[in-house]
Amino acid sequence: MKRLPQPWFPIVLACASIILFGSTTLAQQKESIGKVTALQGKATVLHKGSAKSEPLMTQSPLYQEDTIETDVASKIKITFVDGTVLSLGEKGVLEITKFVYSPQRKTQISRLTIAVGLFRAVVEKLLPVAKFEVATTTTVAAIRGTDWMGEVKPDSTAMVVLKGKVAIANFYSDTRGHVTLTEGMGTTVNANQPPTTPNKWGEARINALMKATALP
Repeated sequence: MKRLPQPWFPIVLACASIILFGSTTLAQQKESIGKVTALQGKATVLHKGSAKSEPLMTQSPLYQEDTIETDVASKIKITFVDGTVLSLGEKGVLEITKFVYSPQRKTQISRLTIAVGLFRAVVEKLLPVAKFEVATTTTVAAIRGTDWMGEVKPDSTAMVVLKGKVAIANFYSDTRGHVTLTEGMGTTVNANQPPTTPNKWGEARINALMKATALP
């Protein structure tokens, strides 16, 4: 059998790389955990292992450990495979830190990290073995099947529940104190401080958050 001439080696290797890359891409596509279902303005995504953000559009697939960022005067709605819907307002930054959904095993584990921005999240259904958390710069919120909104700043987080319950604590476990929010109640968590005593938010404040995150 004749040996392959040396000049062909780079071409063969290049072809093999293309095939391998294509297989990897297809495998990654099968692991999509959600997609963009509405977009106003501009938003980008940074995939794990990538050095450059890519523009998002409606129906763009999303993957675990993606970081999504919205532009000025922009907002985005994401629908996950478990039915959870999250809307992010302008100049927001969201990381899909962890997402495990297995109806067969009745397991649902989600952790979303919001660095900054206005958001609204609707969790329609939780499986028997479920853990759904949203982390911010100052807060960890444990969800119990609900509809809630928040405003995340570098040194504080304000959240309000529209339906259901949310358990709120400071991001740092050594800062004692936690609260449970119920319908219409809100709290603010400042850096190195426990959540404030829950209080009923005014209609104007709630409507402003709704408007900032509303999408079809």
